[in-house]
Amino acid sequence: MRLLVVAVIVTSFSALAQESVFPSKEERKMARLLEPQQVTAEVKAFLKLKMKAHNKDMRDLVLAVATLKYDEAKRFAQGIANSPRLADEATPAPAFKTLQDALKKDATAVVEACEKKDPDALAASFDSMMATCMSCHNAYLVPLREEKAAKKPAK
Repeated sequence: MRLLVVAVIVTSFSALAQESVFPSKEERKMARLLEPQQVTAEVKAFLKLKMKAHNKDMRDLVLAVATLKYDEAKRFAQGIANSPRLADEATPAPAFKTLQDALKKDATAVVEACEKKDPDALAASFDSMMATCMSCHNAYLVPLREEKAAKKPAK
């Protein structure tokens, strides 16, 4: 039920915003062009912890944005904007750095929209932030899932 509520909320925001929450053609093309990247165990551990924190912040942010609870949304977006980042030399690919920078910029825009209590700016900035998240997941998370699935023995 909770997943359905989140899906409805995200869909509602895409209708309100001028641009789609889905990655643009350019972002999808960039994601497809990425070669599988090898990262150190340390970087994998860092990303796992970071994504776990992002997961909670994003779930809470979606509900706060959908209900226009500006102070709550600002707090969760600020947490995402200020989260630790991989150093340039540790990023799995140049595109990861670009997406990491875009997420910080988008989350900061969500914070600014919350400070203004501007629902249109909040919808647009949140939409952009979701597109960035989805681009990164498409480039890195989906291939990782597919790789893990391919390694599982058939039943």
